[in-house]
Amino acid sequence: MNYKKIFKFGIMFLFIMFIFIYAIGSSGLYEYKLNEKKVLTEEQIKNFENDVNSGNVIDITDYIIPEKDYDNVFTKTNRKISQYISRGFEESFKYLFRYIDNNI
Repeated sequence: MNYKKIFKFGIMFLFIMFIFIYAIGSSGLYEYKLNEKKVLTEEQIKNFENDVNSGNVIDITDYIIPEKDYDNVFTKTNRKISQYISRGFEESFKYLFRYIDNNI
């Protein structure tokens, strides 16, 4: 194997991922979504307080806004793959540390 090529590819991949994550963070989309949730929550709290003060019947489902589910086949498949990889790493590290602990 050509380790120099692999190293260059790894560094380039990390750099591209950094640029991608930086662009997403600087676009402000995540902060916008958080602010939107906060405003909706504050409106629901005001509605709840108004209903309590006016003596209306209170049902929790009237004040909770259900989140949209954007999952599709690809998302679910990627989530399962990620869980398998995560479990694999977890078991590998447990075995590695157990091996190190027994040999020390």
